[in-house]
Amino acid sequence: MQITFKALVFYLNMFFVCNVLWAQNIYNTEVNAKINIEKTSEFVTFTATAENLMLSDLSLRYEFMVFKVDGNNNSSKTSQANRFFLKGNEKKILSSVTVNNNSNDKSILLLLIYPLESSDDNQGAIGKDRIVVYSDGQGGLKIELDNEKKKVEIQEPRDQDTSEKDGLFLEGLVIQKTLTKPGRDFYRYFYSEYYNKQIKSGKNILIEEVPGQRRSTRISVKVDGQLVWQFFSRPQKKFLMDMANRALDRSIAYLQQLAQQKQTITHY
Repeated sequence: MQITFKALVFYLNMFFVCNVLWAQNIYNTEVNAKINIEKTSEFVTFTATAENLMLSDLSLRYEFMVFKVDGNNNSSKTSQANRFFLKGNEKKILSSVTVNNNSNDKSILLLLIYPLESSDDNQGAIGKDRIVVYSDGQGGLKIELDNEKKKVEIQEPRDQDTSEKDGLFLEGLVIQKTLTKPGRDFYRYFYSEYYNKQIKSGKNILIEEVPGQRRSTRISVKVDGQLVWQFFSRPQKKFLMDMANRALDRSIAYLQQLAQQKQTITHY
């Protein structure tokens, strides 16, 4: 979809004028909208995610828009939109776009999340994230964040082999202390979902297995030292996958609780 540069500027100005009366903390209090960034040697991938910060399930819709302006001030807009459902405390990947790492275009990425029943695209959004991506003049890219408007360089990704082997994800660790194959399988299912949901936390998660009743073992999941889930193991795949999903839901809920407590203390 081709649009003129003036039309692009007008559209963006009107959108943010319509939202200027909305305080910053109105957004992302029930559903957190976030655009994650992953850089490889040739491309940068922007992934739109939504995280339910509530215990109740939500029916929602999103719009993920990308505005591009090239060196000749030619502008274009692409948009991806769809309905989706979030369980309580669930985090989900909605969509993604990829940009060439050597691109000289300026791109504005805007993610908006609405309640499904909302029909007002200006004031109905409950989740929002926006970043601006542009060339740093040296063959790389820089971004401007929506919240603090700080210019930061996109970081190179971590070593993928080390990351997946040790369970390293940003500052937090997913630590495995298992004894049996079912315990290792549970860890693998848990970490796979943890990674796919792009959970970012500085808190360590410990998966520990100890001898239990009879021939069974007891598997526990602790977040920052706090027990959030435990069960007696079984070798069945379906059972272990179900336990992994339940344990991850409890872990996410506790991480959100810690984040909200920290925010409350900071504001106080």
